Amino acid sequence: MSSGRHRLLRPSWVISHVLVFALVISTFALGMWQLSRLDERRSYNSIVTSQFGQPTEQLSSLLQDFEEGADILYRVAEVSGEFDPSKQIYVVNRSQNGISGVHVVTALKTPENSLFIAVNRGFIPRSVYLEANPGDLSPPIGEVDVRGLVIAGKKDDRGYGDEMAEIDLEVLSDYWEIELASVFLQREELNAVTKIPIPLPLPDLTEGPHLSYAVQWFIFMTIALIGYPLVLRKVSKETVQVT
Repeated sequence: MSSGRHRLLRPSWVISHVLVFALVISTFALGMWQLSRLDERRSYNSIVTSQFGQPTEQLSSLLQDFEEGADILYRVAEVSGEFDPSKQIYVVNRSQNGISGVHVVTALKTPENSLFIAVNRGFIPRSVYLEANPGDLSPPIGEVDVRGLVIAGKKDDRGYGDEMAEIDLEVLSDYWEIELASVFLQREELNAVTKIPIPLPLPDLTEGPHLSYAVQWFIFMTIALIGYPLVLRKVSKETVQVT
């Protein structure tokens, strides 16, 4: 006769022990990682809410504060100037309310030192973008007042011609051959009333799925911690006939 305890020392069972141990460690690590992502999301939401709640200021004043080290991201800013229709690109692979499309970004020339501001004027559904004539998507002519969120650009030089993957301000500055501000504006409203482009929604301030994912990983860990010892206990009490 061979006891169940001896069976648990066989190579097949040793491998099983190692795999379950690895499962427990990995699910615990994944659960903690999701909790850290949740903390990051809550911190981001707090910063955006705080910044967005501050009074609207002229962009030129905020840019000066930015050069001095102040955090101006997600502040609401206003700027006046004229759009340059020859300096316009489209950020592809965007979606809004379940509809695929592009963001249209145009350079706005300000009166201050010939500085240009990249303005994300909003969302254009893909069907409209593909069927439109170039002039249909042109910005308003003449001086306009733009109000929007101050957003940081993203490093990404992918793209071809007037279509890009992200708003990379260094790439745009070289492509347009102009001096661009180190941040861009996400349009909130313009003097001109237009249906296209569609204004972009405010940043998502939900906590996302991180808490539910963390709970799921901890449940898997708990099942392994409780279920596997029960299996081992049952096997250890068993005896098998040795021939």
